[in-house]
Parts: sequence; C-alpha cells; structure tokens
Amino acid sequence: LPRVVGARDRTRRIWALPRVCPACGTPLERPDGEVAYRCPNFGICPAQLVRRVEHWVSRGAMDIVGLGERQAQFFVERGLVKDVADLYRLTKEDLKDLEGYGEKKIANLLSAIEESKNRPLSRLITGLGIRFVGEVAAQALAEHFGSLDALADATEEQIDAVDGIGPAIAQSVVQFFSVPANRALIQKLKDVGVQTAVQARRVQASDALAGKTFVITGTLPSLTREQAEELIKSHGGKVAGSVSKKTSFLVIGAEPGGTKLSKAQELGVPLLDEAGLLEMLGEAAPAAPQELDEEPLRQGQQMALDL
Repeated sequence: LPRVVGARDRTRRIWALPRVCPACGTPLERPDGEVAYRCPNFGICPAQLVRRVEHWVSRGAMDIVGLGERQAQFFVERGLVKDVADLYRLTKEDLKDLEGYGEKKIANLLSAIEESKNRPLSRLITGLGIRFVGEVAAQALAEHFGSLDALADATEEQIDAVDGIGPAIAQSVVQFFSVPANRALIQKLKDVGVQTAVQARRVQASDALAGKTFVITGTLPSLTREQAEELIKSHGGKVAGSVSKKTSFLVIGAEPGGTKLSKAQELGVPLLDEAGLLEMLGEAAPAAPQELDEEPLRQGQQMALDL
C-alpha cells in the first residue's frame, strides 16, 4: 500500500516532463494508448543510433564479439556509423584511434563483424529492433517468410496469420517497413553482403512433437532456453512466446513467469518439466559437470574442463 516517506521541500524546483529529446532536440511524441513519450527521430537521433548499434551487435541478435556501448558511442560520435549497415564498411584506418585497440584486437573485431554477415535470418530480424518483435517472434517470421524481402512486402493480415504472431506485432512490422529509411537500410545490408534469406533448413530429428506448440518459462535444470527451443523444433514442434488456446504444453523451469503460468492454468494447458519433455522424445538429460578436486590445480597441473 502507498505510504508517506517524507515531505517535499517547497524550495526545490518541481520536476517537469521534457518536451523535447535531450539528445537531438526533436519534440517528443506519445503514441495513442501508450504511457511513454518517445523521440520519433529514430533515423538521426544519436542516442537512439547508439542503442540501435548496441542491440544489433548483442548476443541475441548478430552477436558481434568485441563491440559494445563504448565502441558504438565512438563510431557514432566520429560519424563512422550512421546506421547498422555502416558497421560492415569499417576499416583498420577507422579503428586506429579506438582506445585500447591494438592491431590484433582490431583484426579480431573486423573478423567478428565479417563473420556476422552469415547469421540466421531470425537473428537479423531481431537485430532490426522492430517494436514487439523478440527472438521467438523473429524465429516464427523467419521460418514462415524465408527472406527479409518477403517479410517486408507482407501485409498486416499475412503476418497476423503466422502462428504465434498477434495483431500488435503484425502492425508494428508493417509500420517498420513502411518507413523509406528502413527499406533503404535493408538494401544497404544486402549491398555489404549480409545474408537476408534463410540459407538452410533445420535437420529434422523426428516428428515426435509434430502438431504441438510449446511455451517455455523459467530456468531449466540442464538446457538453456535456446537449446530447449532447438530441441523442440528439431522434433517437429513449434515454440511460441506466450500462452494461448493453441498452446499444447507449458514447459516450466525454476522461477517461472507468473503471467504464463497463470494463463496456462486458466486455459487448462498441461504443464511439463524438462524431464517430461525429454521423456516425450526418449532422450536423457545432459550430464551435469563433475566436481573436480582443486588440489591438482594448486600443484600447477593443467586440466581441460568441458563446460
């Protein structure tokens, strides 16, 4: 319940909501039905550009090792990067003044950027930062449409018809690709060699889970979220991001999300733990790492730990 924590000093200035973006000076806007005010100048606003670069290189997106907030800030301030496609045009000369980066580190960073060109389509869609499109939705869109061009040309109705995709996501995707600057970005990404289509289909291990849709919540004992999703898909199942009437099972780990669990209970969706999931597939859980005696390490012996 609310409680009084103190009295306000009347001599202090009353806080007022900013009317313009503190980074670029553009008047802020509040979309209908939302609480937050946003800067609409996403194409030029330097603060948004830094965050877009950070998101693009993050582990769940294009996973470019060695590139983070400090590097993104450096590139934007120097005018080297005006959109994420410019990352693929960086040279050794551009990076020579980057603090803490010698010749070897620069080579590693450029190599990591080059390697990211071949990330799966779902990672690229995630990296674009389309509102409401997380990793699960991006995977569903990539599998259904097969290429960024096909997704960009899809109608709101076609996107909404994809299993696991709702009207809010469909509207957001269509709105994103209706912006000319975003269309130009897609062409720039293709021009620099980023793969924008599905390259190879997943090897199907079995069809044991065909026709079933799973939602995962909480931390599983031995599988990461990504491993569990891949396991389900490789056996013909589908993974959704939220519980609905179409959900076949809710896979639960430690500290499950309350919303997903309560929704599953409300709809009568069966609950399944990791052991139950593996039992459906006739697979054993991955062995836990063995505890090792620290004494040999103190004696200077080298040991390879399979983590």
